Amino acid sequence: MLAKVFFNRFTAPLIERIAFRWSSAWRDALASAIAAALAWILAKHFFGHVHPVFAAISAVVCLAPGLPSHGKQAIGLMVGVATGIIIGEAALWLPDGYPLLRIGFASFSAIAIAALYGLGPVVPIQAGVSAILMLAVGPENAGVVRMLDVAMGAGVGLMFSQILLTPNPIGIIDNSAKDLLEKLAKGFGRSLTALEENDTKSAQHAVFIFSGAHDSLITLENGIASARNTARWTLRGRFASREVKDIASRYERHAVRLYASALLFSEAFADAMRKEQGSPPASLHERLASVASDCAAIASDTEKPALAPACNDQQAEAVSAPWQICLQHLSTVESALQSFSANTKSDGK
Repeated sequence: MLAKVFFNRFTAPLIERIAFRWSSAWRDALASAIAAALAWILAKHFFGHVHPVFAAISAVVCLAPGLPSHGKQAIGLMVGVATGIIIGEAALWLPDGYPLLRIGFASFSAIAIAALYGLGPVVPIQAGVSAILMLAVGPENAGVVRMLDVAMGAGVGLMFSQILLTPNPIGIIDNSAKDLLEKLAKGFGRSLTALEENDTKSAQHAVFIFSGAHDSLITLENGIASARNTARWTLRGRFASREVKDIASRYERHAVRLYASALLFSEAFADAMRKEQGSPPASLHERLASVASDCAAIASDTEKPALAPACNDQQAEAVSAPWQICLQHLSTVESALQSFSANTKSDGK
């Protein structure tokens, strides 16, 4: 039993997080590999570079997983490299007998100047690296030659991120919201099972499921941020920027409210089951089944449920205090789910 609880509480959420990270990263990893090979071939063909390492590296830097904006990364990369090359050229005028002075001046100046642009961490990093490379391998290999390779790699990265592999920003939000709703549906389903079997352990397990849905809420928030970046920094996203702005604001309001009310319900439900003060409300079974199916229907984008207004529990049923609190939170869940469902309809899901 302890092993099962440990698995449900710790191992299963960890497996889900790893699976989500893999599903989020493998496309960018594959795109980085293809873009690196393509940048190498193009730089070798057009510029005659025997080993265009910097072209391949630049493509990977632009398309690596986890970046909020591949387009912004590509622009920042080129700006940083150009800044570093200029500062490195200037540092070559310092006396040859003081190499540490050269490196210190070049790296500090390049990083400090690049930081003033406010374009992200990649700019000062690449500026400092480029300035040091200029002094280490000379301008013949780290000057114009490297700039051409970086331009080719960044150009290929922009082609992939702006045209070939631009994600649908609305789809990013919808997929993140789907994961949250599926977990909520699972939690309400477990609560329904606990009610039917009068099982306090199942009720407590439902609390763990709802608590674990917090990761999905964070994923939704990250998805919203990613969609906004996509709308700002990609060609495809700009065409949908107004719709993304509207959908993102609606999801932020109603998803948080739905999650919070569901978690409060699960805790109140587990408390009521544990205290065993009177019979459960007669309407609870039907309402739990309805909420679980509604969450699943919205998540799967099937026919949208026509949700009834939340019940006034204080007038409808006379129950003990623990069950009354449970019903109050369930009414909040139903109200939040109504708003959530209405917005997904208006957004054209």
